[in-house]
Amino acid sequence: MSLRLGHVPTIVVSSSQTAELFLKTHDTVFASRPIFQASKIIGMSKGIAFSEYGPYWRSLKKLVASQLLSASKIESFAPMRKELVGSLVQSLKKAAVAHEVVDLSEVVGKLIEESTRRMVFGRSHHDRFDLKALIAETLNLMGAFNLADYVPYLGALDLQSIFLLNFMPISSSTE
Repeated sequence: MSLRLGHVPTIVVSSSQTAELFLKTHDTVFASRPIFQASKIIGMSKGIAFSEYGPYWRSLKKLVASQLLSASKIESFAPMRKELVGSLVQSLKKAAVAHEVVDLSEVVGKLIEESTRRMVFGRSHHDRFDLKALIAETLNLMGAFNLADYVPYLGALDLQSIFLLNFMPISSSTE
C-alpha cells in the first residue's frame, strides 16, 4: 500500500515476501532516510546517520569503518573500558553489601556517558559540554513531530515553535 503524507511518499509493507523484495532486491532505491528539518538545522544532514544514500554516504561509511571502528582503534580503548567496568562492578558490590537499591539504567547510562566522553574528548570531564543533556535535547528535537517534514513550505513559519523553543539562548545562573 502506498500513502502520501504531505510530500513524503510512504509505503506500507504487510507481508514478509514483499518486505524481502523491498529489502533485498530494491534496497538501494529505499536506502535513504527522509531528510528532516531538524537534521538540517542541527547540521546532522551531513553525518552518516542522516545523509542520503549515495557516494558521499558510502565514503563516510568507509571512513568510519576504517578509522573509528577498526580493530586497532577499538582495542586502543580496552584499558579505559576495563577501568570503567571494573569501577562499575566495585560500586555494585558495595551497594549489594550495603543492601542498597541501584538504578541500573542510571548507572549504565553514566558508564556510557563517561566512556563516550573519554573517547571523544580524551579526558573524563569537559567543562564546556554537558554531553548527556546535549544528546537528550537532540533526540527530543529529532523525535518531535514536525509538520514541516511533511509540508516543507510550512518550515519557515515554524508553526509549532519547535525550533524557536529549542534554540533560544539559555541564561546561565552564573551571570
